[in-house]
Amino acid sequence: MLFEKTAYLNDFPVNIRIFSVNEYPIHYHQDIEMVYVLKGKIRYKSGYCNYILKEGDVFTNNGHEIHAMYRTEEENVVAVIQINNMYFTQYFPDLYTSCYRTYSPKYDDKLEELRKMLLNMITDYLKRSFDYKNQCTNAMIEVVKYLNKYFNLFALKNNVIVYFDKDNPIIVERISRILNYLYQNYSNKITLENLAQKEHLSPYYLSHFIKDCTGLSFREFLGFARVEMSEINLLGSNDKINVIARDVGFSTTSYYKKNFLRWFARTPEEHRRIYQPLVKSMYRSEDIKIISTKSSLNIVRFCLSSLISQGNNASSISQLKLDINVNVNDKPILEIKHAIEMAVTLEDFDVMSYTLFDQLRNMHVNKVNLVSSGNDSYDRLLEFANLLKNKGFSVTVTSDNFLDEVSDYGNDSIAAPIHVFNTYLLSDQYYIPVKLRDQGDKNILLKGRPSILTSECIKKPSFYAYLLLSRLEGDLICWGKNYSVIRYNEKKPSYFIITYNYNDAIIRLCTSANSLHETNDVINAFNDEIDMNINLKLNSGKFSVFKYTLTKENSIFNYAAQMDFPINIHPLDGFSPLLFTSPKSDAYLDEANEYLYTNFSIRGAGIQVAIIQPTGVTNE
Repeated sequence: MLFEKTAYLNDFPVNIRIFSVNEYPIHYHQDIEMVYVLKGKIRYKSGYCNYILKEGDVFTNNGHEIHAMYRTEEENVVAVIQINNMYFTQYFPDLYTSCYRTYSPKYDDKLEELRKMLLNMITDYLKRSFDYKNQCTNAMIEVVKYLNKYFNLFALKNNVIVYFDKDNPIIVERISRILNYLYQNYSNKITLENLAQKEHLSPYYLSHFIKDCTGLSFREFLGFARVEMSEINLLGSNDKINVIARDVGFSTTSYYKKNFLRWFARTPEEHRRIYQPLVKSMYRSEDIKIISTKSSLNIVRFCLSSLISQGNNASSISQLKLDINVNVNDKPILEIKHAIEMAVTLEDFDVMSYTLFDQLRNMHVNKVNLVSSGNDSYDRLLEFANLLKNKGFSVTVTSDNFLDEVSDYGNDSIAAPIHVFNTYLLSDQYYIPVKLRDQGDKNILLKGRPSILTSECIKKPSFYAYLLLSRLEGDLICWGKNYSVIRYNEKKPSYFIITYNYNDAIIRLCTSANSLHETNDVINAFNDEIDMNINLKLNSGKFSVFKYTLTKENSIFNYAAQMDFPINIHPLDGFSPLLFTSPKSDAYLDEANEYLYTNFSIRGAGIQVAIIQPTGVTNE
């Protein structure tokens, strides 16, 4: 079929494929497509033009334009980016009438910026980092804005279609309006006089204006548009030539053939005889080789680094890139298994009531340390201890005064879960002591105490670290300063990957007495980036990937920092922090072909966790 339908998966309005092409037969589709040559050269047919696209060239194909790709003598890799016009018209209502042209044989700084935008978006897509779908969608919105600003026109130079390089906004707006009108009404009777009247110009001025902008006279351009649009019916149907000529607006068949011969250098009949057998169909499908995610990332990163180095765009931010292959059948380094010993108080029960028990069960707690402040009623303490025992918990009663603890505000921040993993994940300590809740005035939001809940029972970042530790059980099979890979021991093993980005100053925040503002300064000063690919060597098949991300942004500490650390917070405001303090989550299906590639990208202090499980579907 000449028409190729584009499939967009999982309500994701962008489709990206990276492959080497031998032949991608003649076809067209309704959506915009961008072809970025990442390596080598290809031959690209678009309408009557045949281009040799070399490394770095970007060709934009608007909807309902016939095109094809073929290899040259050089090996090639191309990225094909398609966007769902229906989705993006909510941002750009005129998208269906776009005339994007990005091909130019000469250097242009606007094209350099477009290349960077596309390469960054492709990188986000390939890394499948947290929220990559939204990132790519937002990036494409910016790309379309950029296309609209600089590339939504074309001209003809030496009979080759290139992008329109005039910067006068009045000229651009007028010629854009004229060309869009001609393309939308090409099949109707259009005269220079009627168009001039519509534009409030004289026919003489309009004729010269169109000629200066496009390189063609009004009549030549209208004939060109009609011939261009006729190719769909010519190759996609067996309609007679006179019917096609009439349908695209030509008054006579001979006039259609004359215009067709000018642009395609052959008659419509010859063109149909040569190219109709080359149309994509069930008998002539695309001959391409999909490039693996890992190889694609390497190629795209090389292209991007080359662009950045050309622009001499040095960055002061340290960037760590790691590429780690993990054989999931390796012998275990050590067994990971921990349990939480939770410290609770009568005050906790007074505030939380029976939801306290739900929280303990959520953490898989079986051992409770009931802490008395010294002022608690003995009878109430005994009653609470018996209630805990009746709920199935092992209870030890101790005495302590939580209110005498020194405030280390790192305990309320992203530093805390990093400190927890560094301290306990690889330790042989089975029971990990945890304090449930900050004691004292509920209106004081941050107290710097090593608890997992604030006084108002808002979850701190450390809550999620202890939650994972309480459920984590298996064999450590690979680890480094910034990552750990754990195999969960089941018949069909699952895998936990924990990655973290930090420096020594971040770790010290939980062991030294820093003020709120000092803690905030240390966290904000650390902006180093880590970009890590962890590649699990697995049997071929499909896997579910669940990702969770904790950063300095989604924490109760950052919420308070944004409000300049208020001393008090009214209880009615307690709902607001809940919107900002949960981990970001993502889920998707991925496919392993010997390796399953999972990317983790963190800027500044943060943690990313991936849980990878087989779906039961194999490729065998």
